[in-house]
Amino acid sequence: MKYLIDVSDVSKPINIIFEHLLEKIKNYSWYNDNYISDSTPVIIGGCARSGTTLIRVMLDSHKNIYCGPETGLLYTKTLNPTKLKKISNQLEIPYNELVKMKQNSISNIQLIEMIFTALQKTAGKKRWGEKSPMNVLAIDRIFKYFPKAQFIHMIRDGRDTSCSLRHFPKHKMVDGEIIELDTNNPLKECIERWVHDVQEGMKWRGDPRYYEIKYEDLIITPEETIRPTLNFLKEPWDANILNYYKIKSTTRKKEKMPKNIKAQKPIDKSSYERWKNEYTEHDKKLFKKIAGELLIELEYEEDNNW
Repeated sequence: MKYLIDVSDVSKPINIIFEHLLEKIKNYSWYNDNYISDSTPVIIGGCARSGTTLIRVMLDSHKNIYCGPETGLLYTKTLNPTKLKKISNQLEIPYNELVKMKQNSISNIQLIEMIFTALQKTAGKKRWGEKSPMNVLAIDRIFKYFPKAQFIHMIRDGRDTSCSLRHFPKHKMVDGEIIELDTNNPLKECIERWVHDVQEGMKWRGDPRYYEIKYEDLIITPEETIRPTLNFLKEPWDANILNYYKIKSTTRKKEKMPKNIKAQKPIDKSSYERWKNEYTEHDKKLFKKIAGELLIELEYEEDNNW
């Protein structure tokens, strides 16, 4: 049987043994299952390439909301030193401060709360948010530990999403420089991912904390789409949201989001209905077989005769 401590070493004082035990336990993720946050975060998720970064920078431009670079903290189960160093770089928080926060927290949930609350206060905002596409796969856990959270599920036409996923990522950061990539992922896997991720989010339809935004609505009628979103969040209108690309912030640095450079610029509609130029007849048949019914359910098409 494997023990957290060496029970055979009885020469150590009992207080030393339990100090070591406590440290061991603190390295076990989510060890305190009883800690429930009282925060009211705005959580963003959805299949990758569905506009999660765009809505993130728009909401981050609101006077009350801090929503920084993607961290993955809400679905990551391990906050080890390697992960903390990555977070330190992403969020520009000194590593020793993160270590101190971890030492003062009783669970990963409290640590996450402490990290984002600190960032929110530094930014002079009233609430924090976190955007990571894979949050859509962890809504149950998010609502369990952050019961006052509000979740925004970004949804995009699966044909356009799969076209984008097919060649994603297009860039990566190497020694401070953005390098172009030549990515070509299997279309079948891209379509299947879209179906899986979208359906995971749709399971929460009917929950008052869950809200859907279609990417197409956001880029074609941004103000008409954002106003009801802010009503859902119980936040006042702020015109800065539409001028997000004019705002200078450490949360918008290109090295923080090399895979989503366009999100720092004015809304670009050039990728809208890109599938019409990129899909072959074979691609159309493949999509209809895998995702045709979901496309109809989401009202992107009336039937499969497209």
